[in-house]
Amino acid sequence: MTTSGHVVVLTSEPAIASDTMGSSLIGFLSALPENLLGDRLSSMMFGVESDSDGIARRAPYGLAKVEAKLRESGIDAVIASPYELHRAIGPRTKVVGIYTMDGMGYSYGSGITYWIVKLAGLPYAGLPYIARSFRYVVGSANVSPFRHNFRVVVGGPAAWQVLDSGMQDRLGIDIVFEGEFERDGPPFFRALLSGESVPRVVHARPAGVDEVARIVTPSNGGIVEVTRGCGRGCAFCTPNLSGMIRSFPFEGHIEDEMRLNLERGGADNITLHSEEYFRYGASGIDPRPEKVIELTRKAYRLVKSYGDDRTISIDFTTAAVVAQEPGMVRRVGEYVNEGGRHTFIEMGIETASPSLLERYMRGKALPYRPIEYPDIVVEAIGTLNDNGWIVVGTMILNFPGETDEDVIANLELLDRPKDLRVVTFPLPLVPVAAFRNGNFAALDDLMEDPLRREFVLRALLKAFDDLTEGVRMVTAGIRNPLRRVSLTALGLLLLGILRRRYAARTTHLPIEQLSRPPPPRYVSTMH
Repeated sequence: MTTSGHVVVLTSEPAIASDTMGSSLIGFLSALPENLLGDRLSSMMFGVESDSDGIARRAPYGLAKVEAKLRESGIDAVIASPYELHRAIGPRTKVVGIYTMDGMGYSYGSGITYWIVKLAGLPYAGLPYIARSFRYVVGSANVSPFRHNFRVVVGGPAAWQVLDSGMQDRLGIDIVFEGEFERDGPPFFRALLSGESVPRVVHARPAGVDEVARIVTPSNGGIVEVTRGCGRGCAFCTPNLSGMIRSFPFEGHIEDEMRLNLERGGADNITLHSEEYFRYGASGIDPRPEKVIELTRKAYRLVKSYGDDRTISIDFTTAAVVAQEPGMVRRVGEYVNEGGRHTFIEMGIETASPSLLERYMRGKALPYRPIEYPDIVVEAIGTLNDNGWIVVGTMILNFPGETDEDVIANLELLDRPKDLRVVTFPLPLVPVAAFRNGNFAALDDLMEDPLRREFVLRALLKAFDDLTEGVRMVTAGIRNPLRRVSLTALGLLLLGILRRRYAARTTHLPIEQLSRPPPPRYVSTMH
């Protein structure tokens, strides 16, 4: 056991520090509220493996990247289990860095989970577990007997939530670090460790490919980043802040991280992470199929060298690139989904409204026009289904300026892929200020509108239809056989109950009858 502690101790909220029993998709349950996910159940689902010094055996990928860059810069940094912080912190500790994915519970995931619970007629009380777990780890750092020696720095995708909520001081957070770490993080940490005056809020710049270090701690879910950035320019999307897509080389980078996850992390599956996998190697919007296929082939051959049961997966795509190069998608599917395997892939559909596409995300449809986008979405889902993927298609509700016609366009799109396998989740776009009271009242206000309520119910009904078949895919990675069987049975039971409740609350009316009638026209009788 380390008695003097490490100079920099990194950790994260338990909800994402955990590898959730070997199935990363189970991590989405962390958005459930306190009354449905209590301490006993959450401790079982969100355990973290660590050694006798409290050092985590695996970690969230983004946090592993921070650790790798600090070590490359010559700084003593480790990743500790949030449950074992006291074992890693000591008199030498100068910084405790906490990585957060949804620290205040303001994310789309927490919002849609609120709807899933409330529209099923179930009680919702307390914060989402992921937000509670963030407060737990921040509190653990603040009660350390060595607190006077170190600064608490919070970073990660949800660092903005700490700022927008005005909770930085109330939670005892010294510094909030926003943005990518590799370029501005090391000099900032060196200044912090040397006792220099530093700002309480840091806005870091995107990093170049050559500035990104290879992870030294295996990642949860066997995640390996193959690209960073996107470049489609969607106004609401954080990855867009990273600029145009940049691709990492296989040799000397992707390959090394894959081997680390396979050998030390014990991964059975490697997830090749990208905001848009089918644009690997691209320098603009148009894909380069030969680069994508070459990467897939190399990754496949590498995992198979560790055993025939090892697999690769990909996580994100857009509809446009699939429609643009269906042959490339087929070739990749031969490796990823060989032998009739089925996997999930997320597609940000966002909206079927051409006017909203023009206003907020014109690059989403490129090289096609916004008016063509609904057809492109249906075509892409069909192509992915044909090659072994079940699509998780997210759609956003409540864009600024959204009209009834925009929502009707979404409903019409929901009606089209009836025979296709697409799990559609309606994500709420709500001003952060509306969430600060912690009761998600803004989401209730949205559901008072009959048209939008119907859209959410139909989307959930379609999602749960396809998830019923996909529960076994979600739980397949759970290592403990008893837990795998138990959670599979529980998942199927809950999905059946929820699906019946959504069906009972859905009107099933023709779309033209859902549109609210126009306001009455008053004609003057005065002459």
